[in-house]
Amino acid sequence: MGDHTASVADWTAFAQMHRYRPDGSAARSYPQLWEEFIEATALDYYQEHLEEFNPAFRQQMTEFAEGNLFFEIMQRQVWTPAQTDSVALEAFYKKHKTAYNWKESADAVLFYSSNEDAAKAFYKAVSTKPAEWKSALTNYAEQVTADSNRFELGQIPKEETQPITAGVVTTPVINKADNTASFAYVLQLHNKPEPRSFAEAKGLVINDYQTELEKSWLQKLKKKYPVTVNPQVWRDVVRKAALVSGEGVAGTPKSN
Repeated sequence: MGDHTASVADWTAFAQMHRYRPDGSAARSYPQLWEEFIEATALDYYQEHLEEFNPAFRQQMTEFAEGNLFFEIMQRQVWTPAQTDSVALEAFYKKHKTAYNWKESADAVLFYSSNEDAAKAFYKAVSTKPAEWKSALTNYAEQVTADSNRFELGQIPKEETQPITAGVVTTPVINKADNTASFAYVLQLHNKPEPRSFAEAKGLVINDYQTELEKSWLQKLKKKYPVTVNPQVWRDVVRKAALVSGEGVAGTPKSN
């Protein structure tokens, strides 16, 4: 069958395993077992060679394989170096230091609630005694989480018209899609732009360094594997695509 040859050992193993009916009531005849063996062998062959019988499945498997290959090469060439090469990251940060400045920002605690009711109850407790927010949080440990850090003003959840001042507890912002909510307790404002330290900018630096590595890698690939376009073949491809779509061909396409 195709490139597979069933052996006597395959047949005897199948016969021994399937000799009796599932309910144990009686034994199958050998002619019946033989037919079932042929069907089972054919089905196994089909399943193992599905890509040869089903073009859509073959295309999907090819996409999976190429996607895994692309993920692996990106992991090696871009993502891992950008996350683990601390010397290169610091050098990149120093070279582009002016790109990592704080805009107007604030030291604040951001609260995220799993539901609107818990957010309103916790907001009421924090608004009464903001400085004691940690104690209040213990009563909502499974419903509210807190993130204390420095945030740019645009990252602080609040109503659009609500001003941000030191000591303010912003009104909860409700996400209508999933009923989650968020608000903030502002500790201190930073009204002037200031440079971020390497630690503060590290996440941004990693993203930018990944982009830099990817651009550099692609340039090397283009030099090593230059792409040329055969104008006649390109015109034929465009013409066929246009005929399939029913648009026709208005003129000669430009090649890039």
